[in-house]
Amino acid sequence: MEVDEETCIGGFLQRSQEGTAGPTDYSRETAAFDGRAPPSLARKRRRSKWAARPAEQVAAKVTRTDENGSWILASVQRFYADTETYDVQDEDDTSKLIRLPWSHVMRLSTGAEGCFHKGTDCMAIFPETTSFYRAKVSKNPVWKLSANGNTPLVKEVIVKFEDDEDEQGRTPHRRVPSRYVIPIPHNYFYEESDDVDLTPPTSK
Repeated sequence: MEVDEETCIGGFLQRSQEGTAGPTDYSRETAAFDGRAPPSLARKRRRSKWAARPAEQVAAKVTRTDENGSWILASVQRFYADTETYDVQDEDDTSKLIRLPWSHVMRLSTGAEGCFHKGTDCMAIFPETTSFYRAKVSKNPVWKLSANGNTPLVKEVIVKFEDDEDEQGRTPHRRVPSRYVIPIPHNYFYEESDDVDLTPPTSK
């Protein structure tokens, strides 16, 4: 069936001028998303589902500042779903527990995420330490199949660390196991629901 273009466009413009309050109101009333951020209980359930498990290695922020090296390698002892807090142990000092909020603990990479392209800002464990320092991915990662041959993985990431210049002022490329390369905190803890515009619409 042939459709006359001018008739089609004309009908669209006419409907736009007359308004479509009925169908629009119906879709708004029946939509699952109501324009509000999810309740705290829903967030807690989601965070509990993805929380690190006991004995799992994680990156943990153990200082109040954002200074370089404030994130360290630690192991989870327990996660408290009601308060969204962790008990962790420093991998270099297992003599004491450290209680941290949910936003101070990051799970480590599996190598399958594929989020570290060349030029990506990240944090990585500096060689021969257990502290994460700010860095930038300096080469695109190389993907290889896992031992079972089914899952593409990145085994190592090549980065340049901040403030790592040599005597000639050049910053070397350093190889870091992908497990110990993590996103910057803002990207890791980002939730789309945080971007919902909760400002009530204004009537003209």
